[in-house]
Amino acid sequence: MLPVTISESPWSKEQIELIKRTVAKGASDDELKLFLHLASRYDLDPFTRQIWFIKYGDDAHIFTGRDGFLHIAHRSGAFNGMNTTLREEPVPFEIKFFNKRDKRWEALKKPSQFVAVCTVFRKDMEQPFKCEVWESEYSTGQGLWPTKRRVMIQKVAEASTLRRAFDISGLYLPEEVSENDVEVVPNHQPALASSELKETLLSKVSELAHISGGDTDSVLKKVCSIKNVAIPMATDQDLQALIAHTDLLIARYKLKAEIEDTAELLGMDITTLTAKVKTNCNLNSIESIQEAVEKLKERRENVSPEDELLRLAEELLI
Repeated sequence: MLPVTISESPWSKEQIELIKRTVAKGASDDELKLFLHLASRYDLDPFTRQIWFIKYGDDAHIFTGRDGFLHIAHRSGAFNGMNTTLREEPVPFEIKFFNKRDKRWEALKKPSQFVAVCTVFRKDMEQPFKCEVWESEYSTGQGLWPTKRRVMIQKVAEASTLRRAFDISGLYLPEEVSENDVEVVPNHQPALASSELKETLLSKVSELAHISGGDTDSVLKKVCSIKNVAIPMATDQDLQALIAHTDLLIARYKLKAEIEDTAELLGMDITTLTAKVKTNCNLNSIESIQEAVEKLKERRENVSPEDELLRLAEELLI
């Protein structure tokens, strides 16, 4: 069990004054009391920066790091491990933020986003706690977000899951809060209504079924199974994720067809050519797949009729 608030402060008057001048600079008396209460409750040391205070204008925030959340989890005696996975979804998003230094709005656009899924296990519970967070939900477009996207969203996922698993309240990561005005513009356009999203999904699935040689119903079930989504209960975000994944599968099938055509024209072994393409292609990125397709088309276009005749002659001799 986590410790309850103790009646006597674990810090001396001099230490409290030091905390107020440094770690909790700018805190009012009430905000300082809340800060010390949380530090005591969760046994976090302000002097080693396990917990700290920041004020953005009139908004006060009490922060800890991911290691602070893990410290609380380990102290409970119930922590039984944690697993975090990352994937990249081809769902574009745009972050608009106000640059206070230059006093102007700026934007960060990304063609895809990272999704982190964290699972936390407790010794005293049969079912684990699990959280999934998307980059567009937390990225501010500033600080380390543009360059350390995987690390940042992984931290958020782990903090969110640990907070839920160990009943932690009042503490957040700096990565979960922005000091500036931020506006998220998903997909560069307003979100479509669910009915339109469903129609778009069915259209994409029909295209995938056509190029893969399957039927629409079975392909839809397979895509939903991969993303663990049930259509009747799907949210708009779920539908957007299904559409994005279907687009990715369509791109992969088109790449497969290009590889087959190129191998046939050049007289190459399909397995060998496929391996070469995969070496330089990210199969989880539509942009990377499209680049690979264009390179294969250029390779076929650059084959002269004389080269093709020679190849056919060699095959006939064999």
